[in-house]
Amino acid sequence: MSRIETFVNEEDLLKRIQELKDTDNVDRSQLTVYSNDTFESLELNEDVQSKTIDGTAGDKFVSYFSAGGPEDRRIENMNLTHEQEEAYRFALKNHQSVLFIDNPAYEGAETTELKDLDYDPGTVVIDMDKLNE
Repeated sequence: MSRIETFVNEEDLLKRIQELKDTDNVDRSQLTVYSNDTFESLELNEDVQSKTIDGTAGDKFVSYFSAGGPEDRRIENMNLTHEQEEAYRFALKNHQSVLFIDNPAYEGAETTELKDLDYDPGTVVIDMDKLNE
């Protein structure tokens, strides 16, 4: 069993990783972060395994001689469910970070969207669905 969680910012991702390690006793070897970019945080760069979606030079070399890109092979190796694969692809397409939890106690996918985040005090939020009413 495994779980995919997506994050729109590094701060929330760090909090979740810390929670998993401290509260839920998930070993850091069971956590992998996938992203379009590198991270500013030392913990994300050194404490947990992190990978950019471009793949390594070795990934690119192998993909030259095989069908599918590094991303397709990575998804296949992760044994994701359809729901997890959709969350993974959507998050990376939209420049979010993906936390892969390879632990039997976790399953499914949990996604975060901008609409789920707390707003700064004084921010005016407009519901676009009700704008035309």
